[in-house]
Amino acid sequence: MDTNPIIDFFTKHFYADLDDEQKRMVIGMYRREVYSKKTIIFSAGDINTRHYVINDGLLRLYLIDAKGKEINLLFARENQIIGDLTTPEPTNFYLETIEDSIVYSIDDESLQKLLKGLKTGSAFGPNNGLRRSYIHIQKRLVSLLSKSAEENFNDFKVSYPDLVQRLPQYHIAGYIGISPEFLSKIIARSLKK
Repeated sequence: MDTNPIIDFFTKHFYADLDDEQKRMVIGMYRREVYSKKTIIFSAGDINTRHYVINDGLLRLYLIDAKGKEINLLFARENQIIGDLTTPEPTNFYLETIEDSIVYSIDDESLQKLLKGLKTGSAFGPNNGLRRSYIHIQKRLVSLLSKSAEENFNDFKVSYPDLVQRLPQYHIAGYIGISPEFLSKIIARSLKK
């Protein structure tokens, strides 16, 4: 059976060595979705039960605080997974495409059945995409609470050099918790050094 982006992702992140029948089952449970740039996939208050594997494009998970300010929590690009991991509760987040995107989605119940039925590696094994997302969020919270805005921007540039060029500055500012104007000042100071 020819390879498929979702099979490649599934094999890598869930340690699954799948035969052709299992591959057909996995492909059958995922839904291919195509979104234009700036499409809201789900919004705060929605009951979202899906996990999204990015085949092509760039997405962001964000929330809007009481003052109406957007706070970017995660960006996901090709070969990464994103969604609200508290599914199926009503979400507090928004999931939006930053670029035209192709994703494969699966509902949480189907994913859990699939993982159990295929006896793959643990859903929260050390290299699993879901586990890494949780770890990433924890590290982000610690960073936001313990580092300066300039340190957080420098960490962002080191961790995501490709996203510095792909994202508008206002999205980067929202990710590190500052205004776009303050980010411009940080960038200007760093260019002077």
